[in-house]
Amino acid sequence: MAITFYDRQIKRVCIIDDDDSSRNVLKYTVEDSDLEALPQNEGISDINFFLSSIKNSDAIVSDHHLRKKNYFPADGAVVCSHCYDLLIPSILVTKWEQADVHEIRKLRPKIPVIINPEDFNPDSLIHSLEICINEFKGVMIPQRKTWRTLVRIDDLDELHFYVIIPSWNPNEVISIAKKELDNSVAQSLRQGQRVHANVNIEAEQPYELFFQNWEI
Repeated sequence: MAITFYDRQIKRVCIIDDDDSSRNVLKYTVEDSDLEALPQNEGISDINFFLSSIKNSDAIVSDHHLRKKNYFPADGAVVCSHCYDLLIPSILVTKWEQADVHEIRKLRPKIPVIINPEDFNPDSLIHSLEICINEFKGVMIPQRKTWRTLVRIDDLDELHFYVIIPSWNPNEVISIAKKELDNSVAQSLRQGQRVHANVNIEAEQPYELFFQNWEI
């Protein structure tokens, strides 16, 4: 069975996970949504080859950590961001850990949906696919729309900046790893500095925030 969103039909969903049991759980959820599950059971050595073949699928569901057992040469966030450029709906299914936030945030503008495995079910799958397709048409959910806003550099250390976004929450400090930023931006920021960036200030959780177009 296929599901149609506007002019897009979703029938075949590729499933990417380096753990056999987790991949099967994702497969069953896709099948429970009356969609055809295409699990990627074999390891992939070349991401470009994979991306050229993935066009046979209508959507992607991927775990983030894929490098175990030489299963995949890149993390799931990278795969999803490439799929975004190809206009292929992609859903990243992963548990949030602080290290993952720092790895994913720079790519987050091209990852419309991230779901905790415990929340992944047929309803959330269908809703997530709709979010992706709407975004391809230029319609973003409020939590992902960015606005030019003030960012205050509250503190810093060797690896991180600690910032406050008054228009989001003036009382919460957000940690940004220096590696998330372009080198020119990271070298320019100073403690106590006030700068502007485009931020999705309607995000509900701090790990959902992302930053674009820094103005130093």
